Amino acid sequence: MRNKRETDISQYKDIQPEINPAVRKVNPIKRFFKALGKFIFTIFSVCVVAGLIATISLGIYIASLASEPTGIDLRAKSLNQTSFIMVQNSDGKFEQYQTLYSTENRIWVDNQKIPQAMKDAVVAIEDKRFFDHHGVDWTRTLSAVVSLASGTDSYGGSTITQQLIKNITDDNEVSLTRKMREICKALKLENEYTKDEILEAYLNVVNFGNNCQGVESAAQLYFDKSIENCSIAECAAIAGITQNPSKWNPLAYPENNKIRREIIINEMYDQGKITEDEYDAAMKESANMTFVGYTSDRDDEDDNDDGYVQNWYIDELFYDAQKDLAQYYNISEDAASDKLYTEGLKIYCAMDVRAQEMIENAAQNIDKSSDPELQIAMTLMGFDGRVIATVGSSNKKTGALSWDRATESSLQPGSSIKPVVVYPYAIDNKMLYFSSQIEDAPLEKYETNEYGELVSGPKNWYEGYKGTMLLPDAIEISSNGTAAQAMKMIGGPSVAYEQVVTKMGFSHLDEQDAYNSGGLSIGGLTGGVTVREMAAAYNYMGNGGLYYNPYTCLLYTSDAADEL
Repeated sequence: MRNKRETDISQYKDIQPEINPAVRKVNPIKRFFKALGKFIFTIFSVCVVAGLIATISLGIYIASLASEPTGIDLRAKSLNQTSFIMVQNSDGKFEQYQTLYSTENRIWVDNQKIPQAMKDAVVAIEDKRFFDHHGVDWTRTLSAVVSLASGTDSYGGSTITQQLIKNITDDNEVSLTRKMREICKALKLENEYTKDEILEAYLNVVNFGNNCQGVESAAQLYFDKSIENCSIAECAAIAGITQNPSKWNPLAYPENNKIRREIIINEMYDQGKITEDEYDAAMKESANMTFVGYTSDRDDEDDNDDGYVQNWYIDELFYDAQKDLAQYYNISEDAASDKLYTEGLKIYCAMDVRAQEMIENAAQNIDKSSDPELQIAMTLMGFDGRVIATVGSSNKKTGALSWDRATESSLQPGSSIKPVVVYPYAIDNKMLYFSSQIEDAPLEKYETNEYGELVSGPKNWYEGYKGTMLLPDAIEISSNGTAAQAMKMIGGPSVAYEQVVTKMGFSHLDEQDAYNSGGLSIGGLTGGVTVREMAAAYNYMGNGGLYYNPYTCLLYTSDAADEL
């Protein structure tokens, strides 16, 4: 008998254990939530990783922005500035006559000349915590970010510092990255400059409507005075424009501007910027405020540069200045033009205002009864080359830089050429004297006819030839024959050509005029001369044979450069 227990399991081989159906079958609800949990965990993990990556990337981006220089120099005053044309008044003092600008009419005014009321007005309405923050108003910025995130394209929140950066850089992108760039630059700018410097720049940069960049040009346009002489109400009217230059434009929508400026006056009072008496006076002034707007030399229907109605002299001055600056700086004339429109130059003009008015009036009143298309051009010039007055048409001038017949039309001078070329040259070289006798006779080989044959000439306007006569008499009767004889005497047309090109400023002649005896002797030129060139040539006679280049500019100056 064995003590070890033996178990035979063979008897159980066909017996299956009974399993509860409820236990064998997995609950589908549990399976769903289990899968959902895994999915959520996966998504959460991905989001965490992505968030970390985004945070790190954002940190790197912000760090790079923070390390970048602003690229803004507020002290340089390098923004486009309006240039001034100065003329001498009856007292001999120079005063502003006209302005030159392209797209930005900006007259820079230093901080000390900007009234406190102007500073208070713009701070009150644009950034009341300007003197408390460090470039960014975080409360307003958060609101702006929320607005942007919600899909709003237009949002506020920018401080004066941020607005200044936007205006200087022209960075108008609507995005969070642009906002971050702006914030970083604003914080750095406030570390580099004082609040006064930032506010000064802002008041000289932002748009105040009608091409006015800055408060000085705005004050001159709307009130015909400098900003330093503007009242509280006038400063409020200007300050209100910049938020929406179209809507608050005082010339186009004076009632809109009234609403806006009175909001600002109220803000200034509520913020303790003005007293109750100042508030009452400003509101009273606001109720009856009028605006000057464009003066008679502006086209009210067109406020761009083409709207200027410059007189003929100013057109000529512009082109002369363009050439002068191109030569002085060794730049193209296009680049010189940009300087005239953008660098705040003072151009002292040689024009005699009264003389200019007189000849423009005379030109517009010439008798056109026999020829309605009759045109005229005139240039008055002093013996030193000073252009005193000039007119380029008999029509009333309606735009800037119009076609000028005094400087741009090169025409045959006819008999007016006779006293200024061959006779003066002969006298200067002691070939003739004013008391000399000269022969009125044709030259044997004067010109080539239609058959290619050399024939005699020239013919006089009167019948035949008068033989020997005194030089003054030959000039008086405008003899063609004596002029041709004088041409031969001085050495021929090539000598006369060299004379007028190198010494008398004739710039429109053709090379054929160096071989044509009749061209520079009796005025039958292949090329031509302008009215201004002829005026300067006649000065040659009155100056004892000395030629002076015509000039319209006395002096150029700027704040950034010495006298030119």
